[in-house]
Amino acid sequence: MRLEGKVAVITGGGSGIGAATARTFVREGAAVVIADIDEAAGEKVAAEVRESGGTIDLRVCDASRPEEIDALVAFALDRHGALDVLHNNHVAFESGRVGDLSLEGFRRSLDASLVAYWYATKVALVPMLAQGRGAIVNTASVSGLAGDYGLGAYNVLKAGVVNLSRVTAIEYARKGIRCNAVCPGPIGTPPIDRLHDAAPQTWEDIREAIPMGRYGRAEEIANAVLFLASDEASFVTGTHLVADGGLWAHSGMPPIGGLGHDF
Repeated sequence: MRLEGKVAVITGGGSGIGAATARTFVREGAAVVIADIDEAAGEKVAAEVRESGGTIDLRVCDASRPEEIDALVAFALDRHGALDVLHNNHVAFESGRVGDLSLEGFRRSLDASLVAYWYATKVALVPMLAQGRGAIVNTASVSGLAGDYGLGAYNVLKAGVVNLSRVTAIEYARKGIRCNAVCPGPIGTPPIDRLHDAAPQTWEDIREAIPMGRYGRAEEIANAVLFLASDEASFVTGTHLVADGGLWAHSGMPPIGGLGHDF
């Protein structure tokens, strides 16, 4: 098992990529603490994992509140005596065109989903430096590598996550601590499910734009996070791993001369 004896904290662990990562980490031998603002969703994930014999705890946590991040890391240390892996994964943001975003909404987006990643990293670095080891994996996005219509705040905060990962990596590389970002494309998580119900044509247009012709699965991103968190990635730091079905590889140009993916 690739995380045998390791202790991991996962924010946003009550659904989607966070929940899939929690299940994957436990399967690979880790003791996991998940944090989520939705207690019912987090308890459901924790109950499923416990039924399978895994070690998991839930902390109800608003990751945008520094004192709750302090308490989360303190709980993991009190419970397990170490912190080997931090997976910053939660997200909250205001959508809309750049000129239509509210000042409060833009600031809240950065506070909840970028400043909170930095603060959790800052807090986790204390025990990791004392141990002389640690792995931090941040959930960024292909939307942090390029722009999207109507997602300006999300684009900015995810671009920040990519570079936060880089600078953390180089500053602590000689202290035994690695930091990387995973950049998913469109994944079949609850927000995408809601989009399917609210705007089925948009949902279909996004699916069609992905060269593989399908949405990713949360478990596929969890496997990427597992690699970056494990000792198999011992020489991997300061990079971003794109898992998007080929979306970012496409320039965005329509098929020319009738040449497309259908042949």
